Amino acid sequence: MDQYLFDKNLDCPVCANNFTTKKPRLRKIPVDKKDTDFHIWYKEINPVYYNVWVCSNCGFSATESEFKKLSKEEKTIILKNISLKWNKRDFSGVRTIEMALESHKLALIIGQMLNKSKGYLGSLCLRIAWLYREADNADQENIYLKSALEHLENAYTNEAFPVAGLDEVSLSYLIGELKRLNGDPQNAIFWFSRALDHPDIKYKRMIQLKAREQWQLARDAYKKKKGDTLDG
Repeated sequence: MDQYLFDKNLDCPVCANNFTTKKPRLRKIPVDKKDTDFHIWYKEINPVYYNVWVCSNCGFSATESEFKKLSKEEKTIILKNISLKWNKRDFSGVRTIEMALESHKLALIIGQMLNKSKGYLGSLCLRIAWLYREADNADQENIYLKSALEHLENAYTNEAFPVAGLDEVSLSYLIGELKRLNGDPQNAIFWFSRALDHPDIKYKRMIQLKAREQWQLARDAYKKKKGDTLDG
């Protein structure tokens, strides 16, 4: 495991507890395959397991970008709503998929409490959905895919780019694919077309090719759905 993970030393912005967390060496982890919604299957370990940093002392949990200085009011929210109910446990070692799910759900709850951006909440929901996919739990996967779609579509309209680390072309494609996976081919077509019509698509060849493929799948699904409705 040491060739894929290293220890990072941290100070909690809520309680000042010093602790360590595992951080992946992303370039060294071999990739198996990629899904159409940006989920990556890895051959050895899944770096998403370590996406959220968790303070073992107070329970504060967030991704690296949000694990930073908090206002007095934000600290109070965490201490009252999380820390008082927190059963101290250690997330500093190698994580199981159950630990990965728990840490992401903690970060999602805290993100909602602190009114974090819809892009941030959407990215957490998407990663939770991916984890459930790997656990072969389709029901929970679909619940979180729908939540991710709701947050990311809101972020597209109301937040500045990049959103969840994505530019406008990539997010348009992702929203289209989440619409398609959610059984909404008509609106998937709209979002794939938005990505393909964007002037920056020429700089993103892989997204361009994938958007064309998924646009065709969505179009075929829409025609079938429309035909089934007429036949019924």
